[in-house]
Amino acid sequence: MMRLFARKKDAPQELDEKGEFSEEQRTPSTLELTHVGPYEIIAPIGSGGMGTVYKAIDRKRDQLVAIKVLDRRYDLDKKRRKQDYLGREVLIAASLEHPSIIRMHKEIVEQEDSNGNVRRCLVMELVDGHNLRKHIKDRDLSMNQMVDLTIRLCNGLDFLHQHGIVHRDIKPENFLFSRDMRKVKIVDFGLSKSNASWRTRWMREGGGTRRYMSPEQLSKKKLDARSDIFSLGITLYELFAGKHPCDGQDSREIMRQIRSSKYKFEPPSKHNPEIPRQIDQIILKALRRRPERRYQSVTEMLLDLSRVSASRI
Repeated sequence: MMRLFARKKDAPQELDEKGEFSEEQRTPSTLELTHVGPYEIIAPIGSGGMGTVYKAIDRKRDQLVAIKVLDRRYDLDKKRRKQDYLGREVLIAASLEHPSIIRMHKEIVEQEDSNGNVRRCLVMELVDGHNLRKHIKDRDLSMNQMVDLTIRLCNGLDFLHQHGIVHRDIKPENFLFSRDMRKVKIVDFGLSKSNASWRTRWMREGGGTRRYMSPEQLSKKKLDARSDIFSLGITLYELFAGKHPCDGQDSREIMRQIRSSKYKFEPPSKHNPEIPRQIDQIILKALRRRPERRYQSVTEMLLDLSRVSASRI
């Protein structure tokens, strides 16, 4: 494992209420790290529950990358350290090679931050664009584009499942797109579980983002690929309809609605009349609460999506 150190500087500033950095904050004096190995940190890209992702460059090779810096809480907290989210992400990524899966370097770099704390960093492919949340919010995709993106994302998720990996945190923020939309990537395997690895096989079924969890994940039951399919169903509902399938006012109410069979998911077309009936059926089948009544694999889902031709849209 590499262990490299950067010079000390001023303490980093915080993200704003939207989880973003202001233009004034996008300067070297506010970054928690200046370098990670041969890479010079340029600017923060975004921040999530497990850390911050930065854009960086290796000037000798003129290579741009993204670098995830794990939040210190995951090293300071013994329970979180034991779960080793970053190590799990490297372990999962080492076995994956697919156009719709983010590429990662297969080692963790330890780097001293501006306050003298050793931080763990993961170097990965840079996708210089946006996540799916932006497109859901902006409503800037045509029906053809949404169907095409859905098929490409399903191909990537199907690849994961065929390699025995359950992602466990499928949501719009974990689907990245290049600015020209040619690249579509599934990211963030810190919560993923691989049947092929003893390091993740006995992992607890918690973690994830509650408003995208399957009923069985909310109940902390044993999970398989069908749980990801439910989470994908919620994500696709938002993509096509522009809103979450639940109308709860807070996370607690949304979780109750996800679990309860008394709450009926409306067809996405009720919120967007342009949505074909076949897309309604596909999304609602993915959202069936009982796993045995859902799609049993993403392969099945792709077969139905292949029948939604451009001529019908």
